[in-house]
Amino acid sequence: MDFLSTFRIGSLLVIALVYMLFDLFNNRNVPSIFAYATVAFGALMTIAYYPNLQVMGISALIALIICGLGYFLYRTGQIGAADVTEMAAISLILPIQPVAYLAADPQFGLPFILSVFLAAGVFALLMIPLYYMPRAGLLKRGLGKMVKNRDIFKGVVLGAAYAAFLVFTAYYFPLSTIGVIAVVVVMACSIATAVFERPITDSMVKYLPISQLEEGDIIAFNLMNAKDISAMRRRVKSFDRLATIELIKKLKASKVRSKLPVYRSAMPLALPLFIGVVASLLLGNVILLVI
Repeated sequence: MDFLSTFRIGSLLVIALVYMLFDLFNNRNVPSIFAYATVAFGALMTIAYYPNLQVMGISALIALIICGLGYFLYRTGQIGAADVTEMAAISLILPIQPVAYLAADPQFGLPFILSVFLAAGVFALLMIPLYYMPRAGLLKRGLGKMVKNRDIFKGVVLGAAYAAFLVFTAYYFPLSTIGVIAVVVVMACSIATAVFERPITDSMVKYLPISQLEEGDIIAFNLMNAKDISAMRRRVKSFDRLATIELIKKLKASKVRSKLPVYRSAMPLALPLFIGVVASLLLGNVILLVI
């Protein structure tokens, strides 16, 4: 591996690590100057591919797609702005999935950020029930009081979908032993998350007055009934999941006194993204690994 490739991967790991540390230990606040600097650095790493214009074009296209989709998810309150800049920086620094260090499978020139996203998603699915179910106090409070019939129904439907997927793959795209084990583990965690969605969500949320809202806060609409949301939108037409500076000002001006459910203890996305970067460098794309 040449120096530039080593520098590219080393800087990628450092940047993903720093994003994770900010997310974990700085109250999920990533300084804007750092976020923008990582995107600028990623752009320089893309330019460093010159004279390979094809790779440069692919890198720019992937980053534009990420920024577009990411901005939509940010405006709808699904992810934070720093998550968008991190994914854009990752894609610019290393646009194409390289040969994995611990796996010899060909990677077919897939986007590296796709591998990262898939690995991060798997890790997040594993982490959510393991981390949040104890925080929700399920064993102390009693499962029967926190799980309703519709929650059990969701779990059954989800389990049936996974079972159908395993049967389908067994006939047409047989999975490796590792693949079957991975799907079963992900299935168990997905079912647990679906069945205990309400108590898990409760453990992520704090009910805050308008005066304590901060820019970038995500309001838990799933813990508000339709009547309350409609009432808020009659007072503030722009009321939505994402708390922007403008929305906070309007809520204060309208003298809303009710407390809102806000995600303050949600899992930081930078953690699974860092795990996804490391896993993708070591093992490649997880889909190719399990087939």
